[in-house]
Amino acid sequence: METSPNDGSPQEANGEPEVPEMDAPIPAMDGAVPDERGAAELEKFKDLAYRAAAELENYKRRAAKEREEVALFTKERLISKLIPVIDAFDLAAAAVEADVPPDMRKKYLDGFEAIGRQILAALESMGLAVIDAPKDAVFHPGEHEAVMTEDVPGLQEPLVLQVLQKGYRVDGRLIRPVRVKVGMPK
Repeated sequence: METSPNDGSPQEANGEPEVPEMDAPIPAMDGAVPDERGAAELEKFKDLAYRAAAELENYKRRAAKEREEVALFTKERLISKLIPVIDAFDLAAAAVEADVPPDMRKKYLDGFEAIGRQILAALESMGLAVIDAPKDAVFHPGEHEAVMTEDVPGLQEPLVLQVLQKGYRVDGRLIRPVRVKVGMPK
């Protein structure tokens, strides 16, 4: 136990004020025996103290939950702003394959891929997960966004024909659905 630098009141090691034990007996003042009215008031104040302690605990829980929600929201916003950077790397790699002379292509691609892996690893460490949508997977509207459709004879249900843009989750929450071309039953 320490004393508060501001007011000299007792403090726990974690910086929280020391709260006296609620069940400890309250000594009678100057040897006086409390009467019935005094005992009733004592019970009333003990009840108020218990309620105040419970309210404080509830407040602490609510505040902790709110801090967690704000942290998650902040993380989601940051990652949402960085996802287009990952998309730009994917587009740049595709452009290198088309526009760079073959002798330089491998060096460019290796560089783009290394940078892209580093960015993705950093974001994954913050809770980002890429949503897989393999070709011929069943179309799920909760994870996939149909950007294009094509009628395909013989299908029983809509299937993913092509992934046009990756989808992402942060800590299990959908940030962006996988944008896909969907084969529709004919």
